[in-house]
Amino acid sequence: MSRSGLVLYHGIESGPELKQYGQIAENAGYESLWVTERYFHEEIFSLLGYLGAATERVKLGVGVTNPYTRNPALLAMATATLDRLTGGRFVLGMGRSEREVIQGKMGMAYGNAQAAMRGSVSLLRRLLSGERVSDTAGPFTLRNARLATTPIQPHLPIYLAAIGRKGLRLAGAIADGVLLNAYVPPSYVTYAVEEVRSAAQEAGRDPQSIDIACMLVIRLTDDPQRMLPTLKKRIVRLLDEAYVGEILLEKGGFDPSILGPLRESYATDGGTEAIKLITDEMVASFYLIGSEEQCRQRIAAYRAAGVDLPLILPRLEDYERVADTFRPGR
Repeated sequence: MSRSGLVLYHGIESGPELKQYGQIAENAGYESLWVTERYFHEEIFSLLGYLGAATERVKLGVGVTNPYTRNPALLAMATATLDRLTGGRFVLGMGRSEREVIQGKMGMAYGNAQAAMRGSVSLLRRLLSGERVSDTAGPFTLRNARLATTPIQPHLPIYLAAIGRKGLRLAGAIADGVLLNAYVPPSYVTYAVEEVRSAAQEAGRDPQSIDIACMLVIRLTDDPQRMLPTLKKRIVRLLDEAYVGEILLEKGGFDPSILGPLRESYATDGGTEAIKLITDEMVASFYLIGSEEQCRQRIAAYRAAGVDLPLILPRLEDYERVADTFRPGR
């Protein structure tokens, strides 16, 4: 049976609601349920602890936290605790977040994200193995630090979120899996998989041992045209991000020359004019949108491009319907 997972979006309002989402994923047979972290929204480790008590079998993943707001010691504590509480079902996903959030909104030094990620993973591995650590890795220093509890899983899986070449290659070199960004087109996935597997081989690892996961934003509808204006507006915000816009358009086979006027529009009128630059083809490439059959074809295209674990991300109001429609084995 092909593997697949679900992703919870923001907007959880109560424990009973969260419990229902967890049990829907578990009863439908999904391999994993992932919670996304977005600052100033719900706190992810609180959600995951609740989900751990509400479920018995489904793996629970964070997609993703970062090395800045949680020091490796604190992150190791949370990871080991959740793995214990869930009976060995926890998966840790990490990403570099954004300078604007970490430094701009929180006032924390951002520095070299690559060094922070590598250093955090290195120290995490050692702490989770039960080692007493006195060392410096990247911007982090631990002194005589040792966890009083360790995970149930002897090698707890760590996935790294990545979009650019450096991040993809770091995932291939040190992680158990890579979490590819939501909204990436299948042609980008082909490129990303090649970078990850190549880096794994250069690091002396089995390239096929790196799990390729990708969040797929889905809009199950019989009237895609009605949704286009809203989806195009989201794509404008996505492409406005420095470097992200360049790589998605280049690897997706779209014209990168639209980025200049798009970003000018986003800065001056909030992207109103920029929406005209987003084609229907781009929406169809960045989203899973349309009928059940159309969405199934898109999921198959991502698998063919190299995704081992599609992670389906619906809106909360569509969560139950989407979970049932694409349940494994259906």
